[in-house]
Amino acid sequence: MTSVRAGLLLIAFLLWSTGPVAAATKDPCPLHAASFMLVAHGQTGHVDRYVVALLLRGSDPVTANLQIPGLQNDITSPVIPPDSNRAESLNHYVLDVPRAVSPTGITVYGLLIHGRGDRALVCKQPIRLVTTAPAGSAGQFDDGALSASDLLYLRPVTEARVLQAAPARFPASDAQLKNSGPIVVAVTVGAGGNIVAARIDQSSGNPSLDAAALSAARKTVFSAPQFDGAPIALEYFVSYRPGGR
Repeated sequence: MTSVRAGLLLIAFLLWSTGPVAAATKDPCPLHAASFMLVAHGQTGHVDRYVVALLLRGSDPVTANLQIPGLQNDITSPVIPPDSNRAESLNHYVLDVPRAVSPTGITVYGLLIHGRGDRALVCKQPIRLVTTAPAGSAGQFDDGALSASDLLYLRPVTEARVLQAAPARFPASDAQLKNSGPIVVAVTVGAGGNIVAARIDQSSGNPSLDAAALSAARKTVFSAPQFDGAPIALEYFVSYRPGGR
């Protein structure tokens, strides 16, 4: 079985319920920073562009405070709604950061949960390190016209959609399949919807099964993600269950 975490615009795919960014112990936070990726350098040399992926689990919309090492001010997310199918949703946001800051990660540390009554939640999620953009995925953008109000502000992107999923051909016996764990592959979808990088985010413990999942994930066809009408590279997660459970 294959599933893809691809945000609010993803067509129906089943999602594995304990994703690769879950903490080893119970974490009260329904929102996690799944990745924080450098995607472009400003042409003037003053600003770098990052994309933060926020993974939401739960049935209530949330607003989060995000903390970036090197920045004195916290970043407030927009209201992030839950997935309509009550599955996990991966939401990407663009963040332009002054190059002098050189951030090394991002933390979700405060949360306001909106429901029948607003309630605050202290998270202090561990920092996720910056992912260096793979070759071919990083670009340039004109930051000459950016005002101070454009910096340090989260802006949503147009998510990639899965146009065609590829099944994994697992070369293992029934016993091996039954005893294997789920596999999660992180894929970086580039400007044209092509996959520019893929890696195992969570292993099954069996190298041959992992290789089959990796091969299938690289064949998944996406639409092109965009920001403000321009192509942008984004990271998504494709999940496989070798045993079909």
